[in-house]
Amino acid sequence: MKKNGFAPFGFLFIFFFMFLTFVMSASITYAADTDKTIWTWDVYVIPPDSGWESDYGVSVERALKWHEAEVSDSGNGIQGHDLNFILLPPLTEDSAASFSLPPAPHPVAVFSFASDIVDKILVNRVTSLPLLLAGGETVFFFERSKRVLPNVFALDLFRDFRSGVFADYAAKTMSKSPGARIGVLGARFTLHEEREAGICSDLLRKYGFMPLPFWSDASVTDAFGMVENEIKGYSNGVLISAIGSMGTKEVWRGIMGHRSPYQIWYMGSPDRSFLSCRGMIFTDQNMYLEERGGFENVKREFWTTRTLAVTNKTGAGRANALAVWLIKSLEKIPDAIKREDADRGVLLALLAEAKDIPFGNQTLNIDRYTHRPEKRRVSILEVRNKIFAVLDTMDANGLRYIDE
Repeated sequence: MKKNGFAPFGFLFIFFFMFLTFVMSASITYAADTDKTIWTWDVYVIPPDSGWESDYGVSVERALKWHEAEVSDSGNGIQGHDLNFILLPPLTEDSAASFSLPPAPHPVAVFSFASDIVDKILVNRVTSLPLLLAGGETVFFFERSKRVLPNVFALDLFRDFRSGVFADYAAKTMSKSPGARIGVLGARFTLHEEREAGICSDLLRKYGFMPLPFWSDASVTDAFGMVENEIKGYSNGVLISAIGSMGTKEVWRGIMGHRSPYQIWYMGSPDRSFLSCRGMIFTDQNMYLEERGGFENVKREFWTTRTLAVTNKTGAGRANALAVWLIKSLEKIPDAIKREDADRGVLLALLAEAKDIPFGNQTLNIDRYTHRPEKRRVSILEVRNKIFAVLDTMDANGLRYIDE
């Protein structure tokens, strides 16, 4: 009888024990989730225009997930914090105009792998967090005071780097040709070209050259007429053109028609529309990065350590550079382990002076006056047989907009 009388109490005890275990387990799980939310810093990521499903997008995502896992598995994380990369939908020029960041518990930065067309809009839409651009060559982010916007950063040099590169290249290749002439073609009343032509002329003078300036109105169609008499009067020389693609092509056609030995050096990007312009010279910081940029080591490390395959090495390399740039800066925030939110003012200052950022076979140091690398390696290109052939490589300095 005692045995039968004890059975209900035994079952009741077992049930109570199981219920208590469940409650405790749920509480622990809830506490762990809460702690994870508190001690995780969120980074928004805007994908390339082709989306996350493209080779570029997949490679970027895997590179960022690699860093996310590395931080999580490191023990202390970033002064006690994990990183969470929030992948956003791709943007177009239209959707970027109304873009706003979705809510997140503890956001610290925004990465953008979008095109410059989209990034130019984002510069005005993202103002509360650091905005780090994976490219940004044509994105202007200076205020009217000519001071850089405090929260915008980029891996690419601004487009005016070509002014300095062509002056350096002239000094390297033409210093032993005193009879050679250098002309600089500039377009008045343009957003960038007038300034870039002026910078190039000033730098050429510092090298001891006497550049001959030609200034045109952007609406003038006869670009070749400006220089026709010049190339007739001298047997050889260089025309450095900052008058836009259409005007530059017109000058090239005129020179070819006159069978002149003059070369055209174009201060613009080398797109495919120039592949018929035999002998034209360009300089570029991004062409052939996939083949020559030295990102193979990053690709190999992602695979050997976490079995993450990337097919677009440049995308993975840019994502790796942005992640290292941010992580290095977050690690230096004083007493960050005591804070749920990163001190944004301190973070901006650290991002602006970051050093030793790996970028394939280059190491980048950030210039606090430009929020871009102090230097990038660039290629000197010549159109040959309908391709851009590499003639030389040089280090290009980023140009500042303000006096020290």
